[in-house]
Amino acid sequence: MTDNYPEAACKHATDCRILLTSGRFDGAGYLAGYAVECVLKTLIKVGGGPKISEHDLQLLKSEAMKLASLPLQKTAKYVTQSGVTTLAYRGRDGWRETLRYEAAGAVSENSTKVWVDEAQRLHKEIIVAMKLDGLIS
Repeated sequence: MTDNYPEAACKHATDCRILLTSGRFDGAGYLAGYAVECVLKTLIKVGGGPKISEHDLQLLKSEAMKLASLPLQKTAKYVTQSGVTTLAYRGRDGWRETLRYEAAGAVSENSTKVWVDEAQRLHKEIIVAMKLDGLIS
């Protein structure tokens, strides 16, 4: 079975928006981070990079940027922002995969809105654009 990062990104970007509008901030924030992770893994996979199983957004961002900077790289046109994403990994206000184990209220409404907006932006600018260009299906 192959990892289908583009479809996972679509699913999580849609679900996090629905959870946000329902006031389910922890779930929305958690899925927003996973949507961002899947977008980054899509960039890496399409760019010919290594399979990275970790959830470390800093590592994923770094690898995606490194690949996008290579000559004739087909992912370069989709990386429109320095650093690809503004979503921080870990830290006091950063996304982390362990959110699924934390008590309700671990993610603030404000952080959730920022994370969901970022997931939506990346989905549109990268996944949707790559599909329209025929780079991914």
